[in-house]
Amino acid sequence: MGDQQFDGMPKRMRTVLIVEDDHLFRKALTTFLSSLGFETYGVATAEEALREASWSNVDLVLIDYYLPGMNGIELARALQERHLRARMFLMSGYLPEAVRQEARAAAIELVLCKPHDMASLHKALEQALASEEDKHAHHVPMA
Repeated sequence: MGDQQFDGMPKRMRTVLIVEDDHLFRKALTTFLSSLGFETYGVATAEEALREASWSNVDLVLIDYYLPGMNGIELARALQERHLRARMFLMSGYLPEAVRQEARAAAIELVLCKPHDMASLHKALEQALASEEDKHAHHVPMA
């Protein structure tokens, strides 16, 4: 990913913040996404995510719904209130339809069921980030 070009300029490495309280699953996601060329940060709590997002240039946040302290939707809203422009995906083993609707209302783009296969996760990330690049490509100022 890091060697591709976009409008003649090298692309920067994409950054993914993973907010997951299960240490083994967080480590697996971090390792997998790093192997694909993403810069990854893994944290266990919403509070850590809020600190991390305050200084990191984050493109996408993968958020577990069931976190200690606040749930994933509450975290997504807190990040949005801090003007974080990252795409947000919510992860959980099971979410009732009411929670899925709340996630959509909170501008969470995708809800992933855990455990998800890594190939599907990779495809979803690539599609989300490609659509972001397409938006920027259409808004390039004319000389």
